[in-house]
Amino acid sequence: MVSAISAVGSHSDPEYQRILQELMRLGIAPSGNKIVDKGKLEQAKLELVQKIQERQEKEQKQALQVQPLEASKESERSKMEEERIGAMNVAELNRLYFGI
Repeated sequence: MVSAISAVGSHSDPEYQRILQELMRLGIAPSGNKIVDKGKLEQAKLELVQKIQERQEKEQKQALQVQPLEASKESERSKMEEERIGAMNVAELNRLYFGI
């Protein structure tokens, strides 16, 4: 890491300094070669983008899996409400017929 810090100060190329700083932010040790380090940075950025896309896909899949469960809970609830209404109607009829 010390060599990386000294490498940042020793190069006068602003693009390479930016590359070195970004590599250090990502925790990647620079090699001292601009072309190699630029390739490392691009590869690291691609991997980060892939990780973000995979995380978003997982979240979308989880959201899709949750929706059917919520829909089935609502259908169960409406079914129970219908049964309760039916039971109340039967109870009312029993009261009328049997005077309970």
